[in-house]
Amino acid sequence: MLRVAASEFGRGGFNTASMETIARRCGVSKPMLYSYFGSKEGLFVAAAEDAGDRLRARIESAVDTPGLSADARMWVGLLEVFAFVEEYRDAWLVLYPGGEIAGGVVGSGAARARAAMAGLLADLFERTALEAGLPPEVAAQTEMLAHAVTGATIASASWWLEHPAEPKEVPALRLMNLVWRGFEGLMESRIWLPPG
Repeated sequence: MLRVAASEFGRGGFNTASMETIARRCGVSKPMLYSYFGSKEGLFVAAAEDAGDRLRARIESAVDTPGLSADARMWVGLLEVFAFVEEYRDAWLVLYPGGEIAGGVVGSGAARARAAMAGLLADLFERTALEAGLPPEVAAQTEMLAHAVTGATIASASWWLEHPAEPKEVPALRLMNLVWRGFEGLMESRIWLPPG
């Protein structure tokens, strides 16, 4: 039901999606949908949370491959995001319509998905920093960077949806270079400071 709902919500947005159409495509009655999810908003939130859970599971599986270097972990994680967008365009649009998080009840599922993604990245960044030998107090400061990378990834993947002529590897590589070059400097204790 949640994947069908994501497909309907992703195609035309929350207001255009019809509970009757979703019920018919799922092979259930419209009252059954309401009994499961309470409202159209409840179904939308559940579909967004499901999409976010599936995306995080893919990323976690990819980055937990034994023997990956820090840069390879970031690369396979970014590729998984773009692969998810390619395979589940409608689910991505439920999470991030136009690259933004909607407000209100409808946006709550997307906001939780974004926070969970940033949490996943923060854990990955901290672990990577510790493995690189950075002091624990420095490694613990990666949370803000995880939120920044999450925002950049959402914006890049949403941009790519509107420019589909490029294979997913091209925008993923651009984003990787933007992000990794900064992290690489941090891991080598090279930071930029303002002049003077």
